Amino acid sequence: MNGDYFSDDFSQYLCFKVSFGSNDLLNDYNPTKWSDSQQEIIDLVLSLQEEGMGYRRIAHHLNGRGIKTTTGEEWKNTHVFSFIKRYKEREHRLQNVKTHEYGVEIGKFELKWLRR
Repeated sequence: MNGDYFSDDFSQYLCFKVSFGSNDLLNDYNPTKWSDSQQEIIDLVLSLQEEGMGYRRIAHHLNGRGIKTTTGEEWKNTHVFSFIKRYKEREHRLQNVKTHEYGVEIGKFELKWLRR
Protein backbone atom coordinates (compact mmCIF):
# COMPACT_ATOMS: atom_id res chain seq x y z
CA MET A 1 0.00 0.00 0.00
CA ASN A 2 1.41 3.40 -1.03
CA GLY A 3 -0.91 5.77 0.83
CA ASP A 4 -4.62 6.54 0.97
CA TYR A 5 -5.09 6.89 -2.81
CA PHE A 6 -2.78 4.19 -4.09
CA SER A 7 -3.15 0.46 -3.99
CA ASP A 8 -1.30 -2.46 -5.51
CA ASP A 9 -4.70 -3.84 -6.57
CA PHE A 10 -5.68 -0.84 -8.74
CA SER A 11 -4.20 1.25 -11.51
CA GLN A 12 -5.14 4.92 -11.82
CA TYR A 13 -5.86 6.65 -15.12
CA LEU A 14 -6.56 10.28 -15.85
CA CYS A 15 -9.08 10.33 -18.73
CA PHE A 16 -10.11 13.28 -20.87
CA LYS A 17 -11.06 14.06 -24.43
CA VAL A 18 -9.33 16.56 -26.71
CA SER A 19 -11.00 17.61 -29.98
CA PHE A 20 -9.55 19.81 -32.66
CA GLY A 21 -9.94 20.40 -36.36
CA SER A 22 -7.30 20.98 -38.94
CA ASN A 23 -7.27 22.01 -42.55
CA ASP A 24 -3.59 21.11 -42.91
CA LEU A 25 -4.63 17.79 -44.45
CA LEU A 26 -5.84 19.55 -47.58
CA ASN A 27 -3.18 20.09 -50.19
CA ASP A 28 -2.54 23.57 -51.45
CA TYR A 29 -3.56 24.38 -54.98
CA ASN A 30 -2.23 21.61 -57.18
CA PRO A 31 -1.76 22.74 -60.80
CA THR A 32 -1.77 19.16 -62.07
CA LYS A 33 -5.32 18.73 -60.74
CA TRP A 34 -6.78 21.88 -62.34
CA SER A 35 -5.12 23.01 -65.56
CA ASP A 36 -5.47 26.21 -67.57
CA SER A 37 -7.46 24.34 -70.21
CA GLN A 38 -9.88 23.10 -67.55
CA GLN A 39 -10.30 26.69 -66.36
CA GLU A 40 -11.06 27.81 -69.92
CA ILE A 41 -13.63 25.02 -70.29
CA ILE A 42 -15.34 25.78 -66.97
CA ASP A 43 -15.50 29.47 -67.88
CA LEU A 44 -17.17 28.53 -71.17
CA VAL A 45 -19.53 26.05 -69.51
CA LEU A 46 -20.59 28.53 -66.83
CA SER A 47 -21.19 31.27 -69.41
CA LEU A 48 -23.32 28.88 -71.48
CA GLN A 49 -25.24 27.92 -68.36
CA GLU A 50 -25.82 31.59 -67.53
CA GLU A 51 -27.24 32.05 -71.03
CA GLY A 52 -29.86 29.42 -70.17
CA MET A 53 -28.41 26.30 -71.76
CA GLY A 54 -29.03 22.96 -70.06
CA TYR A 55 -26.47 20.25 -69.49
CA ARG A 56 -27.37 18.34 -72.66
CA ARG A 57 -27.11 21.41 -74.89
CA ILE A 58 -23.81 22.42 -73.28
CA ALA A 59 -22.44 18.91 -73.93
CA HIS A 60 -23.56 19.13 -77.56
CA HIS A 61 -21.92 22.59 -77.89
CA LEU A 62 -18.60 21.34 -76.44
CA ASN A 63 -18.62 18.28 -78.71
CA GLY A 64 -19.40 20.52 -81.70
CA ARG A 65 -16.30 22.58 -80.91
CA GLY A 66 -14.18 19.43 -80.64
CA ILE A 67 -13.51 19.86 -76.91
CA LYS A 68 -12.96 16.54 -75.11
CA THR A 69 -13.20 15.67 -71.42
CA THR A 70 -9.99 15.23 -69.41
CA THR A 71 -10.24 11.50 -70.14
CA GLY A 72 -10.50 12.15 -73.88
CA GLU A 73 -14.18 11.27 -74.20
CA GLU A 74 -17.00 13.19 -75.79
CA TRP A 75 -19.12 15.22 -73.40
CA LYS A 76 -22.42 13.93 -72.04
CA ASN A 77 -24.93 15.83 -69.95
CA THR A 78 -23.80 13.90 -66.86
CA HIS A 79 -20.18 14.93 -67.50
CA VAL A 80 -21.21 18.59 -67.64
CA PHE A 81 -23.19 18.28 -64.41
CA SER A 82 -20.29 16.57 -62.60
CA PHE A 83 -17.77 19.06 -63.98
CA ILE A 84 -19.76 22.00 -62.62
CA LYS A 85 -20.39 20.23 -59.32
CA ARG A 86 -16.69 19.44 -58.80
CA TYR A 87 -15.74 23.00 -59.72
CA LYS A 88 -18.15 24.43 -57.13
CA GLU A 89 -16.91 21.97 -54.48
CA ARG A 90 -13.32 22.95 -55.25
CA GLU A 91 -14.11 26.66 -55.04
CA HIS A 92 -15.91 26.17 -51.72
CA ARG A 93 -12.96 24.19 -50.34
CA LEU A 94 -10.41 26.79 -51.43
CA GLN A 95 -12.44 29.77 -50.20
CA ASN A 96 -13.96 28.41 -46.99
CA VAL A 97 -12.32 25.26 -45.71
CA LYS A 98 -8.67 26.23 -46.20
CA THR A 99 -9.19 29.54 -44.39
CA HIS A 100 -11.34 28.24 -41.52
CA GLU A 101 -9.78 28.47 -38.07
CA TYR A 102 -10.53 25.56 -35.78
CA GLY A 103 -10.48 25.75 -32.01
CA VAL A 104 -9.40 23.18 -29.45
CA GLU A 105 -11.92 21.67 -27.05
CA ILE A 106 -10.84 19.86 -23.91
CA GLY A 107 -13.46 17.73 -22.17
CA LYS A 108 -13.85 17.16 -18.47
CA PHE A 109 -11.13 15.33 -16.60
CA GLU A 110 -11.97 12.11 -14.83
CA LEU A 111 -9.84 9.92 -12.62
CA LYS A 112 -10.55 6.19 -13.04
CA TRP A 113 -9.34 3.25 -10.99
CA LEU A 114 -9.19 -0.11 -12.68
CA ARG A 115 -8.51 -3.37 -10.92
CA ARG A 116 -5.31 -4.98 -12.14
